[in-house]
Amino acid sequence: MEDLLLTCDIHNKKLNMFCQDHDRLCCSDCVLLNHRQCTKVALISESVKMFSFDMQQLSISLQTILNQLNMFKRTQEASIKCVDVSYGEKLQEIRDMRNKLNATLDELENTTLKKLDEIRSTLQTSLKEDVENCRRLKDKLQQLSEAVQNLGEKSNNEIQFTACRKCLEKIQESETFLKENPVKGLNTMKFQANIDIQQYLSKNSCLGRFVVMNPNQVLTVKRKSEYNVKRSNDTSSTCFIV
Repeated sequence: MEDLLLTCDIHNKKLNMFCQDHDRLCCSDCVLLNHRQCTKVALISESVKMFSFDMQQLSISLQTILNQLNMFKRTQEASIKCVDVSYGEKLQEIRDMRNKLNATLDELENTTLKKLDEIRSTLQTSLKEDVENCRRLKDKLQQLSEAVQNLGEKSNNEIQFTACRKCLEKIQESETFLKENPVKGLNTMKFQANIDIQQYLSKNSCLGRFVVMNPNQVLTVKRKSEYNVKRSNDTSSTCFIV
């Protein structure tokens, strides 16, 4: 135990000098390196005669500072745990926010895909109706054409008249159909993306900002002012905001 008291913490040599200029105990290396210019360096055996000391008060001082250090250590250790807990909470909040963003994007995607499906269905329904009507007219005309070709020269006039009128009616119906449904080329769909969404996300460097807070921090009043806010119908004699 005495070795602990009498050994230099820096050079691990015996403390044998005391510098009054710096109020420091010194070993030979301390004097050589840091106190060569000091004028009040003396042996400890001589310095003892010039100072008085109270061991009981020293013990109290040591215990006081030890208690303060212990309190500081416990507080900092608690803060470390608090930081870890807060980190976990904020990490979960960030993941929850990301999940909400994902859900919002999924909803936007589903709504957009639904609109795309509706447009596709509308276009295809109209086109399929055109194809079906065209097929019906084509098949009927094909049947009439084959029937006319099979008519012989000896067929009676009544059959020829009927065939002619029927073909003309169907030709007229087909011409009307083609006139009312002109060929407009191939239908395609174009998607114009909402670039505002992408631009807004890309211009942000992170999902939010962090603020370090200390619930035990004491607020200090920098300045105090009084303002008279009394109204004519107030019954109180004075009314101030501080």
